[in-house]
Amino acid sequence: MFSVLMRYLLLCLILLPGGARAETYSEQDLFSLSGFATLGAVYNSTDQGDFLRDLSQREGVGYTRRLDFGVDSLLGLQLDARINPALSASAQLISHRRYDNRFTPELNWAFIKYEPSETLQLRTGRLGFDVYMQADSRSVGYSYLPVRPPVDYYGGLPITYLDGGDLVLKYPIGEGIARAKFAIGYAKEKLPVQNSEGHLDLNGSLLWGGYFDYQLQNWQFRVGYARLKLENELADLDLLLNVLRSPQLQAISNGPAQFADDAMIKGKTVEFISAGMIYDSGPLQVQLMLRRLLATTISYPNNDAGYLMLAYRLGAFTPYASYSKVRPKVLKHDMGLPDIPPFAEVNAIARLVQPYPLMDQSTYSLGLRYDVMRNLDLKFQVNRIDGRDSLQWANKQPAWDGRATIYSLTLDFVF
Repeated sequence: MFSVLMRYLLLCLILLPGGARAETYSEQDLFSLSGFATLGAVYNSTDQGDFLRDLSQREGVGYTRRLDFGVDSLLGLQLDARINPALSASAQLISHRRYDNRFTPELNWAFIKYEPSETLQLRTGRLGFDVYMQADSRSVGYSYLPVRPPVDYYGGLPITYLDGGDLVLKYPIGEGIARAKFAIGYAKEKLPVQNSEGHLDLNGSLLWGGYFDYQLQNWQFRVGYARLKLENELADLDLLLNVLRSPQLQAISNGPAQFADDAMIKGKTVEFISAGMIYDSGPLQVQLMLRRLLATTISYPNNDAGYLMLAYRLGAFTPYASYSKVRPKVLKHDMGLPDIPPFAEVNAIARLVQPYPLMDQSTYSLGLRYDVMRNLDLKFQVNRIDGRDSLQWANKQPAWDGRATIYSLTLDFVF
């Protein structure tokens, strides 16, 4: 109901009659249509697993196909309307590979913005989720340096928007500008579950958080926090948990029932904590990002991640190198049952519910960005990955040793 109302309000604002507009704005000033796109090709050195851009994808490149054109390719359109100096509206539509392997266009933004002064901004509607630095623009390939945002860091953040509202305060401190943001709303996206035909529906899951950002000349710093309360259970997981809660097992031990309570997803929370720094001066650019993810369900691992990226511009060419890593912070849980018949089958269910360690991957990357002309770039990147126990891969085969080399070529443009 909320999202329907926001779309209605947005439409009303965009279609306001000319008499309601400020006289200083012409028709050309009122509306602006822009877009962005990425055409990408990715080759995987191994066919023993599918490399994924992020957890919103079910299939990638490697096992399904060695050469793939859909991992990074996308198309986006954005319509902005300036009603008056303080009031505006924006809508953004993006087509990219989704949880169902389709490229069905999705409304990522649809909000109204009220900016009564230079220090205050209020928005309501469908908003980008940017608890991590640069997360709000990760679909616009031209806006960032590498082929894709480092997968070990951003890949575990499949949430791109929320339906709700946010508030931003901006104020000069010393020689820099400080920004504080608070946002609250509901997630709505669907995430695929690997090795299953099902998906996790985030619809109705409460999401809130914010960040503090400080920009000083060539430096930018940000710390952020967000909390997601999961509203829905996985259908496949629910069946397994009901087995663990069966009266027959409870008569033997309360371990399986307690394990089921710890492993359930509905009602559990996920916290995102992040800190980042960017230095951009002359030809040199440095990025350092750190984050921690904390979950109250053992079905998804607590994990820490970070990356360091260095780049140096040489005219139209910008070579860059980066190292990224994600590491699990999970303690192995068991039900206290001996691994002998008939308990071996129950323990096997526990291992299925909680594969270990779930999130353990490191990546070395080398790349080159060539700015062909204004608003058009060409990028080539090589990733050397060690990630046998990572959720960032799908369709993993028994013979895979966790190592792969990913070759990527993309053409990014904005219009």
